Amino acid sequence: MSALLLAFAASAGCGSSHGASSPENDAASPASSSGAGSSSSSGASGSSGASSSGGGSSSGAASSSGGGSSGGSSDAGLAFDGGCSPDILHTGLVTTQNGLSVDLFDCPILQWAAYYKEPDPMIFKAQIYVESRFVDTAVACPNDPCGTPSGWTTAESGCFGLMQVVPACGDDPGDAGLLPNGQPNLTTDAGAPGWATSIYNPEINIQIGIAGVASNRAQDMAKFHGCTEQQYTMMAVGDYNEYGSTKSCTEYNDAYDDGVVAAYMMYATAASYPAQSYTP
Repeated sequence: MSALLLAFAASAGCGSSHGASSPENDAASPASSSGAGSSSSSGASGSSGASSSGGGSSSGAASSSGGGSSGGSSDAGLAFDGGCSPDILHTGLVTTQNGLSVDLFDCPILQWAAYYKEPDPMIFKAQIYVESRFVDTAVACPNDPCGTPSGWTTAESGCFGLMQVVPACGDDPGDAGLLPNGQPNLTTDAGAPGWATSIYNPEINIQIGIAGVASNRAQDMAKFHGCTEQQYTMMAVGDYNEYGSTKSCTEYNDAYDDGVVAAYMMYATAASYPAQSYTP
């Protein structure tokens, strides 16, 4: 196992749901300034070999991520159209752990955040840092949150890619990232024919992850009335890590959200982005 993946496995704190929790020792310093970004198989380098696999569903076993949320307009008036020219998320930073540019995947983040009517695309950039350190072939969670479906292997039942999505939970929008037999396409070579539909492909992986958060938001809005848009964002993001962790407008998965917000604030500052205030 590579040193990077070993660090990943050590920091992974996936609960019954999705993704690695923010490591305490670096959550506050997710990037450093650099003029040059790093390239990779599709944007990020890293082995996808057998790590301590597992993790959670992008939105939990019971969540359907096929539909978008009616996120509404932002309390701070933030508006974006899904385009990436100019790139409103651009920071010029690289991660301190592996030197990868944190700006590698801005376009699909903006595209899918707009598609699913998510009000704050920068939150997903921060979430990708927490989940994978921008390594697009990451495999890093210690449990199989949705078990092993019939006919699947344990290796197919874990969490994968930038947003550590879990196809075993069965909520990939439009069966994105799956083979015709319904099992995940685990192609890691960006030059291979199978890459176009791979679960690791950033376009597909980010779509699944953002769709999961959007679905969580819709469920939280239906269950908990009267919260602010920022609270719904924190509730939905926290549920991504541990589905069902939201208990009220002010009681949600702080252990996970705090790491995401730390990265978010750093990126927003570097990008001169209109940061939201994510406090309970």
